[in-house]
Amino acid sequence: MTIDTAHGMEYSMNDKDMYKDMVQMFIDQREQNLSDINGAFEKKDWDNYRIKVHGLKSNSRLVGGMDLGSLAEKCEHAARDKDEATILAEHPNLLALYDETIAALKAVDFNAL
Repeated sequence: MTIDTAHGMEYSMNDKDMYKDMVQMFIDQREQNLSDINGAFEKKDWDNYRIKVHGLKSNSRLVGGMDLGSLAEKCEHAARDKDEATILAEHPNLLALYDETIAALKAVDFNAL
């Protein structure tokens, strides 16, 4: 798992402190996001699931979590299309990759940017 810090820095106007703040906000929002995403998943509320994974897609890409962004996009499209089989298959992968992305973000050396 790698974080595209160059992408994250670009979205932060190459401001290291802004990027660091965005990463910390992404990390801090994890519990609420997981609660929202899992809540919609458990209820099979695919409209709200789509909205929640859309937000995860956008925010993960802002901080350089491109792999998570891509998988969230796949889940978003599956929810839009009511493709329950894909959602059921990919949701556990999404959660695992979310955790991997958080761990990788925590390991970013902002001084090296």
